Amino acid sequence: MPEEGGSTLTATPRVIAYDLTRLFIGPLFATPRGIDRVDLALARRVFADPASDNLGILPTPWGVRAYPAWLVCKLLHKLESLWAEGETVERDAALGDLLERLAAPERPDARPHVPPGMTLGRGIRRIVDLLGVTSIRLGRPARSGVPQGAIYINVGQLGLAVPFFHNWLEERRDITSAMMLHDVIPLEYPHLVREGAVRHHDRMVRTVASHADCLIFNTAHARERVSEALGQHGLAQLPSLVRWLPLPDAFGAVEQSLPQLAGLNYFVVVSTVEPRKNHELLFRVWHRLAARLGRDAPHLVVVGAMGYRSGEIVDRIGHDPLVWSRIHFVSGLSSPALAALVLGATGMLSPSFAEGFGMPVLEASALGVPTLASDIAAHREIGGPGTRLLAEDDEEAWLAAICSLPPAGLRVRPQLARGQGEAAYCADLLAFLEQAATEKAQAAAGRGFTPRGSRPARR
Repeated sequence: MPEEGGSTLTATPRVIAYDLTRLFIGPLFATPRGIDRVDLALARRVFADPASDNLGILPTPWGVRAYPAWLVCKLLHKLESLWAEGETVERDAALGDLLERLAAPERPDARPHVPPGMTLGRGIRRIVDLLGVTSIRLGRPARSGVPQGAIYINVGQLGLAVPFFHNWLEERRDITSAMMLHDVIPLEYPHLVREGAVRHHDRMVRTVASHADCLIFNTAHARERVSEALGQHGLAQLPSLVRWLPLPDAFGAVEQSLPQLAGLNYFVVVSTVEPRKNHELLFRVWHRLAARLGRDAPHLVVVGAMGYRSGEIVDRIGHDPLVWSRIHFVSGLSSPALAALVLGATGMLSPSFAEGFGMPVLEASALGVPTLASDIAAHREIGGPGTRLLAEDDEEAWLAAICSLPPAGLRVRPQLARGQGEAAYCADLLAFLEQAATEKAQAAAGRGFTPRGSRPARR
């Protein structure tokens, strides 16, 4: 697992000023996505002690404010409750509904059941609920409330699209600013994203170029592509850490796959339904599987929310009742339920046109689940021995590969590598941040602060 940078923590670690923007809007989504789980895991580590001096940073109508650790702990606890991350596999409502549909007698008039997404009204009510439980107050202005020499970290990236959220950093050159830009896919594949996404992402790149002191990347591929984009805005190479995203701890808590599905031949694809994820390839393959195998065709479980142009993508399934009976949509799964579902799958499918990382490939590989993934740079980097790479437009190859995999039966979780977990990931990131802050302080003592965005190249 790639790791660069890192050092031994100082005796008195610096205060962490943690950007909460992504987590604060988390209630808009029924369950966390891959990067949400990473953001939450790191926040839990930073705020493990509610009496610590670490601070939560949040843009508000009255400016960017800093909030104490005890209040952030309350916010994180409530968010976990809203996301049902502590729910057991047996009590997961979304999983229970899926199991009923998989076990139900086939109805020739049935259409694929697409679970309703989170409405804006419900999402806002959940955010209000979050505010009410935490009793969030005015806080202190970030520019004066964050102590000298602190480390600001933003791994959620969403707030980077609003440049003035970070202007306060220009008045606090003593603070080490660490940012993660997950990828630059909207800039490279504008035809695969919604209108406005290119402009939105360009603003994020500009914010990082203006304010970052050090950078965090999830793959070497992401570092290469993001660094190229940053270079177009005049940013020389900065200290950086390349560290694969961690496997959620919930995956290590699941001992075996679901006994109810032990005799079922099913594949999973885990991603938001949108053009970039290439679900349409799989739907074409399933039409051919149904035509060839009839009622012996495997099931396809699509795990994820409905995204950009999802309606027309789902419509591409067509009107064949047999195909409808073999494709199932589910969203709102807790992490334990997702882990149990993936563990018992015949295979994980990931035909994406572009990825910055590819969390489902990592998760399936760690669980020993055979994986068929598109032959793209991110998948080549993180795919394990059980990952087979296929051209994202080669329908024949996908059909043959899917047919070659035998049903899993009841599968027991393999031993997971220690370095894949959330604890190791958080420790590596925090060690790197301490090192970057120390180097910045030493450089400042020797020759004064170097303006952000105009540092000489670092090798």
